[in-house]
This record gives sequence, C-alpha cells and structure tokens, in this order.
Amino acid sequence: MIEPQTISADYTLRPSELAETLAVLVEARQPCMVWGGPGCGKSQVANQTANRLGYQYMDIRGPLLDPVDLRGIPWRDQDGRTRWAPPGFLPPTSSTALHLLNLEELPSSVPMVQIALFQLCLERRIGEYELPPGASVIACGNREQDRSIVHRMPAPLANRFVHLEIRVHPDDWCAWAASNGIAPQVLFFIQMRPELLYDFQPDSADNAFPTPRSWEFISNIVNQQADLDPGVERSLFRGTVGEGAAVDFAAFLKVWRELPHPRAILDDPENAAIPGNESALIALCGSLYRLATDVNLDAIVTYAQRLRREIGEFLVGACIRNQPPLQHTPAYIRWAAIRTQ
Repeated sequence: MIEPQTISADYTLRPSELAETLAVLVEARQPCMVWGGPGCGKSQVANQTANRLGYQYMDIRGPLLDPVDLRGIPWRDQDGRTRWAPPGFLPPTSSTALHLLNLEELPSSVPMVQIALFQLCLERRIGEYELPPGASVIACGNREQDRSIVHRMPAPLANRFVHLEIRVHPDDWCAWAASNGIAPQVLFFIQMRPELLYDFQPDSADNAFPTPRSWEFISNIVNQQADLDPGVERSLFRGTVGEGAAVDFAAFLKVWRELPHPRAILDDPENAAIPGNESALIALCGSLYRLATDVNLDAIVTYAQRLRREIGEFLVGACIRNQPPLQHTPAYIRWAAIRTQ
C-alpha cells in the first residue's frame, strides 16, 4: 500500500512579493487581509503600494472605533426624516480620486466593529454611505499566535478577503533602508547579521525584540549623534531591540566609531589600508557607500576590487542601491564587466 505524501509549501510573501500581489488586488477592487507578526512592515508595504499606484492612502484604525462611528452622526432633513452624516475618515461618495482604505488592526477590533466593517467590504457601503468607485479596501493585523489582542474574525467577514501572510526578508529590508535614510551603521549591521533583523518569540516575556520597526527606531537614535555614556546607550538599545541584539550592535558600533575617515580611501584607493577585522571592514564599507557619487565611484570600485569578492560586491551594490543612477557610470560598467568574466 502506498502511503499518501504530505506536500508542504511556504505560501508567505516577502515584502517585495507582497507589494506586487497587493497591486493586483487593489486594482481589481478585491479586499485582502494581510497577516503578520508585530513590526514586520505590513502597513509600510500597503502605504508604499498606494503611493506607487497613485492612490490616496487612508489608515483606519478599527480598535479606536465604535460601530456608530462608521455609520456617522444622525441629523434631520427638511422632511423630518433621520439621515446619517458619514464620518470624515471615509472618502466622499462623489470622489473621482483613487483611494486605498487600510483597515488597520482589524482582528483587534471588537466584534461589533468587525461586523460593521463587514458591510463595507461586502457591499462597499455602510448604511446610507457608499464607497466611491475608485476606492479599494484592504486590512492588516496580527495573528492569534502573536501574543496580540485578537478577536476571531467572523467567518462571513473572513470569507470576503483574500488572505496573505508577510514574512520578513533581510534583502528587501536592506534595499528599502538604503533609500529611506536608515543610518548606515544599522544597515550594514543587518547586512552582516541578517538573522537579527527579526527575532520575535511569542512565548518570550521580553518587551523589546528585534523587528524592522524597532531597527528603524535604533536608526533614529543613532542619527541623533548624541554623545551618550556607553552604558546609557546600551540600555537604550536594549530597550529597543532586546538584550542580545543590543549587545552585538553596541560592539559593532564601537568598531565603526574607531575606524579611520573613509575619505582617506577615496584619496588613495590603491594603497589605503584594508582592516583585518571583518566587522571593521563591513563598517568601513558602510561609511564609504554614503559618500558615493559619479565623481568618486571610480575610487570606490578600485578599493572594492582589492577586497574579498563578496565584500567588494557588498560595497558596490550598496552604492547602487543608495544612488541607482550610478549604475550608468563608466566606473560601475567597468566593475560589472570584470565581474562577469
């Protein structure tokens, strides 16, 4: 007798894949529900997708609403009949613009609010209010296993959504970070230690843990360039990303701050010293890529050619992610030609 085989597949989507999937569903006016752990970038991907498609992004927080908030305030018309003034956070029915409504934290909304939103998703209306033709509805929320306050979604409401689940991916986050002002110290630390980008354990009692959101907080702290006592700084990091990640990042940051100025490399790339410590070398690359221009990229490429292959590709790749037009420069074309040989 042949035993039946179990086929397992990973149906989670990395952020870049989720963005492409959302674009299709938004344009089709098909409601979808994006599930994921805390701080993994669900809302950011939705916002970026709206901006890319030319939609006005509207963040609607279900846990802050009562059912009557969605129907609006009653008023009496000239015939003495009760009408309902729709809330200002919903787009006017007469609007000709494109709108993307994100029902944030929908699973954390109380059941009565979920039921009210059910009509919005099912019939594109609530009471007398109707969504404009150019409006699309999605929702985001944490899963039951994420130690969040979650109310089980009614089956009829759940059945109105296409259900997607996001997973954190270091490459996608680093590509986003390079073009969104994330401190180079943080970006290069995550590139060196990608396993520390997201480490959420639902059964842990720790209040702070590494997520893409908390590393953005760390970036904001580092960008302040405050002269903090090392002990105070480590405590600040610990309260943001947890103890383990904080200790490793503080050690990396110490190496980063003791490095020579990267302009010495730009001035003499053929003879500039190459740090023997890999953490120091990665940190130095992190300083260099922020200085890259069409004028000095040739010097950076010259220095990169002296490095171990993966480190050199890491450095030049970061320059291009930060300044995409640099891929059209003679220096980068020369680099790409050598790498294909």
